[in-house]
Amino acid sequence: MKRIWIALALLAVTLVMCLLTQMFQHRQMGRMLADLDRLEEAYDTGDRAGAVRIAEEFNHRYQRITGIMDCYVAHNDLAASQETAALLPVLIRQGGEEELQMELARLREQIGYLQNIDDPLPENIL
Repeated sequence: MKRIWIALALLAVTLVMCLLTQMFQHRQMGRMLADLDRLEEAYDTGDRAGAVRIAEEFNHRYQRITGIMDCYVAHNDLAASQETAALLPVLIRQGGEEELQMELARLREQIGYLQNIDDPLPENIL
């Protein structure tokens, strides 16, 4: 009987850890999307210095967060978005508006994918 209780306790701990990592991932990716909106707004208003500062902060924060997520998300799922986040400050400094808009759209798509990658949905299970 003692083994059953231990097994149930381990199952409960596992479920709690899964729930906590999913909540962390959803919250952090939501914040990253909000930061991208802030970045795009600053760029559209013509505040290049502010946009560069926001992009550098975004990149630093994104690298830190994905470093944590690297423990439970496949590297292939994170690598492309990390590279895109690192490009943002350079693109703003160079003034390539078309490239910046393209990379922002790509990063939004990648973050949206990461936000829902571990949800218990049929496409994630099968």
